[in-house]
Amino acid sequence: MEGKLHKLLKQSVTQDLLNQYYEVYHEPPESPLKRLYWRSYRPDILGIYSNNSKLIIVIAECETKPSYKKTLRKTNQIRYGFSLQKQLNEKHFIFPLLVIPAMNFNKINFLEIRKFWQIWIINNSGKILHKLPHIEL
Repeated sequence: MEGKLHKLLKQSVTQDLLNQYYEVYHEPPESPLKRLYWRSYRPDILGIYSNNSKLIIVIAECETKPSYKKTLRKTNQIRYGFSLQKQLNEKHFIFPLLVIPAMNFNKINFLEIRKFWQIWIINNSGKILHKLPHIEL
């Protein structure tokens, strides 16, 4: 059973992605794109934006109680179990997005996590407080 906080995080991300013209899927059991594949993993939210020249995929994980170990486990699931068949002349971007409640950033503020995930921090009323890009080295 999904808790209120988890629903709030998902609603906030969904609304933001819809405002940016993404197609949004909640916990899809299978990929809505034939050329996108995952195994032993299912995202909380999958956002897809495409036009003639680019494809952007957002893989959002909403963590009400984020932890270093759990986030690293999901990082590896995505890294090794998620694939996209690319098309010629198409730019493609895959953005892993970790969504957490306010006051929890210290639990996942580690380089291994920050290099992989974009992090959105959301308050108790569903407002996105911060959108932190992943760290590029």
